[in-house]
Amino acid sequence: MRNLTFFILILMLTACSSKSNKNALSDKQISLPDTNSILVYEGTLPCADCDGIKTTLTLYHNKIKNQTTYKLREVYLYHNNDKTFDTYGNWNALKGTQQDPNAIIYQLAVQNEDPEDPDVINYLVVNKNTLMLIDDEMKEFETKANYNLTRKED
Repeated sequence: MRNLTFFILILMLTACSSKSNKNALSDKQISLPDTNSILVYEGTLPCADCDGIKTTLTLYHNKIKNQTTYKLREVYLYHNNDKTFDTYGNWNALKGTQQDPNAIIYQLAVQNEDPEDPDVINYLVVNKNTLMLIDDEMKEFETKANYNLTRKED
């Protein structure tokens, strides 16, 4: 009888602790829309050796397949010869930076030739209509240049 009581007590403690761990985990996850969605952001970002980089970021979220993919189109604006680059890959929504633990970051995974050293591009969600390009350490660039992309309405 004593073993049965001890066993039931262990089961109850285990059940309680696993529930609290699940709640703690879900607090850190970023919830994405419950439906399929496409978000498009546009803007012209600064460029060191051209007139700017016309940038269009399209974020796709397929709820059924649980996939988040993106297309990033960058057009380097030169006086006589614009150059266009398209990048495709997966993205994730992350929570928190060193400056703001509640910040939301959209992190784009960039495919490169070295699978051991994947590159990422980080965008800070400023508000529902604005993303800001930030550096690899998830910090804002120390310049007054405009690194914002604005959401294109449907």
